Amino acid sequence: MSINLKKLFQPRSLAVVGGYWADFVVQGNRKLGFKGPIWHINPTRKSSKKNKYYKNINELPDIPDCVYIAVSRDQTVEVIKDFKSIGTGGAVCLASRFSETNSKEGVNKTKQLMENSEGMPFLGPNCYGFINYLDKVSVWSDQVTGESSEKGIAFICQSGTIGNTISFNERSLPLGYIISVGNQTCITIEDIIDYSLNDKRITAIGIYAESFTNIDLFFKVLKKAKEKKVPIAIVKVGRSKIASDTIMSHTGSLSGKEDIYDTIFKQMGVARCNSLAELSETLKMFHTAGILKSNRVAIMGPSGGDMAMIGDLSEKLSIDYSNISKTITKKLKKVNHEGVIISNPFDLQTYNWNDPKSLRKTFDLMFKANFNFIGLMLDFPNMKDCDIEEWEAIVDQYILSNKSKKIKAALISSLPETLPKHVRDKCLKSGIVPLQGLQEALFAINNSILTRIAWEKTNIIKKIKFRKNNKKIIKTYSEFQSKKILQKYNIKIPHSILSNKNNAIKDSKKIGFPVVLKINSKKVIHKTELNGVLTDIDSEAKIKKGIKHLSKLGKKFLIEKMIQDKVAELIIGIKVDDQFGPLIVIGSGGIYTELINDSVTLLLPLTKPIVLDAINNLRISKLLHGYRGKTGGDINSLVETILKFGKFAEKNASNLIEADINPLIICSKGKGVIAADALIHYLKEIK
Repeated sequence: MSINLKKLFQPRSLAVVGGYWADFVVQGNRKLGFKGPIWHINPTRKSSKKNKYYKNINELPDIPDCVYIAVSRDQTVEVIKDFKSIGTGGAVCLASRFSETNSKEGVNKTKQLMENSEGMPFLGPNCYGFINYLDKVSVWSDQVTGESSEKGIAFICQSGTIGNTISFNERSLPLGYIISVGNQTCITIEDIIDYSLNDKRITAIGIYAESFTNIDLFFKVLKKAKEKKVPIAIVKVGRSKIASDTIMSHTGSLSGKEDIYDTIFKQMGVARCNSLAELSETLKMFHTAGILKSNRVAIMGPSGGDMAMIGDLSEKLSIDYSNISKTITKKLKKVNHEGVIISNPFDLQTYNWNDPKSLRKTFDLMFKANFNFIGLMLDFPNMKDCDIEEWEAIVDQYILSNKSKKIKAALISSLPETLPKHVRDKCLKSGIVPLQGLQEALFAINNSILTRIAWEKTNIIKKIKFRKNNKKIIKTYSEFQSKKILQKYNIKIPHSILSNKNNAIKDSKKIGFPVVLKINSKKVIHKTELNGVLTDIDSEAKIKKGIKHLSKLGKKFLIEKMIQDKVAELIIGIKVDDQFGPLIVIGSGGIYTELINDSVTLLLPLTKPIVLDAINNLRISKLLHGYRGKTGGDINSLVETILKFGKFAEKNASNLIEADINPLIICSKGKGVIAADALIHYLKEIK
């Protein structure tokens, strides 16, 4: 059941408690034009004709919808209780030194705050508050910039300073809300995404996040955003930190939390941005142009240098700079100088620079071409030092060419500062996206394309139920035991015999040369590092020599038929994450597992399209598809094996810690795949 946040974020009356910081709230509301009453509680201040102050809550003339609390930590704990008792709809708590300190006292005060709020929703603590540009209300602990709007994006942030930065932007970002969440003690990022999706005035959602707390709700709101066609862009920090508690097998060292988030965002069509600049341009793109229906894009401009940079910057993007059709090309040649080469990206050159109406003919033709998105690159000179009349005339003609608005369009500047505010505003009013900074502009266009691609797929994402267990009691199956368990799930393993030094020669003959000789011990996890795997054993003499060496490592040996029809080696692993539950990791296997860092993390449940897409995103996939004319691998069997491994993970989620098959040997097409080595770490016996 979702929290009712309407009174908190759309209040008709406000109370503020405190001094210096509370003054910002009063001033911010005056600037935005808030029409409701604001009651300021401060027992140390005297009222004047301009400002009235109340000594305590009992003096208030009515019950406020929302209260801003800017007093000490200990006072905050008491004040929130008072406002809950009179029926206030929500609160913003500025004070810090709560759970973010990781101290016993801070945790206890957080617990008291939750108890005293008694279900009344509140932002924070350690929180700047929010600005609602749509309803002209500010409960924000700083100066307020920007203007009220009828529709716009919701920006949710875990840092009040980042919220300030977004509000100070010089990018004409259409803002609806800026909401800071602080410690997320009561209201979480996921709650605010849900709230924003229920506000029809919100065109897109932007997020700056350090962590998510309610994963079940997180999955639900991402699904809801996809269903409502409200795009989300996010800066999620933390790529440099590995989230794993213990690295036990190769899988643990491959998959950190950020790999998981990458997978979630890709499957659900959330645009992950690397900077606030990219985030801002992406949100502008979402707000104005929405989600592009195809990746066919044309960009033109008077600079050959810009067009060349576009080619380089777009190399790894999903933008398709298709050729301009022959019919349109023929017409473009008639309205341009003979020295202009018709191409995409399109270097217009400057032959028609001082004749905007002539340029209009080119613009008209480009909008008639078979493209889903048109961009015009133009950098304005400094308005203080130069005349910009010619630039403005060209923009006016570009806007007129797009008056039907059937084709989405952008005005793009190489640098963020070379697109003046009044030009940006003119573009927004005309339905044209003013994109600032060439790289950020291209990333924004690409993010719109990728979101559409993800939305078109029927990806299912949910948290597999599992019990969190005491990881101190960890057990490990031997390789022989691990592979026998996987065989029950129809995962193919080599013909093998568990043997000892007395029976090794006899058992090798039963299997048939050549064989692989391995140490079989729960204590030896990475056998190759101890030279515990001997391959291509094709004689009794080699068996004797091998046993003599392996006897130094243990008493039991695994003898297996050597797989000779090998195209490639992969690793497929399971990791049970405390937040997300069981995950599947696919990557280059064998000795290359960690050496070349080639892996993809997948969430359950798996589907064939998701698995196939993951395989194709691996660098080793070139081998699987037949590199340089060589025989390709059995990709169909590989997909089926990964799906079976996923079912094994789902069924045993509460009992598993980690598991991996490494290497999983991929044979040539039609010959299958074989789990050549496996290891399972568990808490309770695997079914």
